[in-house]
Amino acid sequence: MMRGPMFMDRRRLVGLMIILGLFLLLVGAMLTDLSRTRVAGTEPPEAIAARENLGLVWGPLAGHWGMFFLVFGLLAAAVFMEDIDVFARLFLIILGFLALLLILASSTTIFGVP
Repeated sequence: MMRGPMFMDRRRLVGLMIILGLFLLLVGAMLTDLSRTRVAGTEPPEAIAARENLGLVWGPLAGHWGMFFLVFGLLAAAVFMEDIDVFARLFLIILGFLALLLILASSTTIFGVP
């Protein structure tokens, strides 16, 4: 049976969600670290505020979206992939809930931002 052009395979969609989550976590950590750099010389106040906003707003925003996609991808992999082993599915569920507990603990555990 032919699938429609807009239908994505479940396995591919789950993999893309996990990869997107990890990529957004990477971007969030990079933005937060970039906000802590010091520039030689004097900076205008607008540049200082923009650099601080990278770590206080944009870095955690990207990181939290990354954690959302990572947790949702792990739980979707455990639910939608029926052909993998039961213990692998249980491991994915446990890993997803551990990541969820990391989110609920606080964002300071992810990026160290007060």
